[in-house]
Amino acid sequence: MKNTLALHTLLLSLVLWSCGGESSTPTSPTTPTTPTTPTTPVATTIQLNLVEGDYTLPGLNLTARFTAVVKSQTGATMSGASVTWTSSDASVATVSSDGLVTSVAVGTATITASSGSANAAAGMTVAIPEFTVMVGESATSSISVNQEITLPIKVDMSKAAGVDIASLQVKVTWDASLLSFVSYTKGPFGTATTNATGTSTGTFIANLYDGTGQKASFNALILKLKGVAAGPVTVEVEVTTAGTELGKSVLDKVKVRNHGVTVSN
Repeated sequence: MKNTLALHTLLLSLVLWSCGGESSTPTSPTTPTTPTTPTTPVATTIQLNLVEGDYTLPGLNLTARFTAVVKSQTGATMSGASVTWTSSDASVATVSSDGLVTSVAVGTATITASSGSANAAAGMTVAIPEFTVMVGESATSSISVNQEITLPIKVDMSKAAGVDIASLQVKVTWDASLLSFVSYTKGPFGTATTNATGTSTGTFIANLYDGTGQKASFNALILKLKGVAAGPVTVEVEVTTAGTELGKSVLDKVKVRNHGVTVSN
């Protein structure tokens, strides 16, 4: 009986020890993490790309095309962003809703792409190429009777971007009672076939040809005339044919500048 009681006492002590040991602090529940709200993309910059044509349109009814890449404040591309296109001068160049620019008249215009508060712009120039056939380095000169004057027939190509000259026929005329023909020298432009039979009456014709075409300014030929009698006289030049290396006529792009000579005693 005593042994049984002792056993019960021992078991009770073990139970009390296991329940009454060092207590631990309860763990606080974990606070749920608040999900991060995605940043709303805002159009911040626009990158303009010229994908067709050039910034200078050499004629009317020609086109160039831009694309616009809209980027957000993080630098990410906003592929679905709406873009509005405008021209600063629609009388010079128009722009469609998809960035197609069309030349209307000679001048300059700024093409702008906008998306929200972001925008980007590019300048466009409409220029009709032209070249000028000039008599002399300047517009006027003065000589005395019996004095000779050298007049280059110069072709100025400085405004003829994109145009080459391969064939050219020029006719130079003057008043034979005031100036007489002395001689001519061919310039560096290809070959020349001349007709000097009319020089006694004040007419000189030259046909020039250069198979490779010429894009830079050049002297077609050089005329030497002499004063015969006192008075004002105009040495005029007329271009009757002008063609490119491919045989296309560019006569509509030709301008001329005559030369006034004052002959004095």
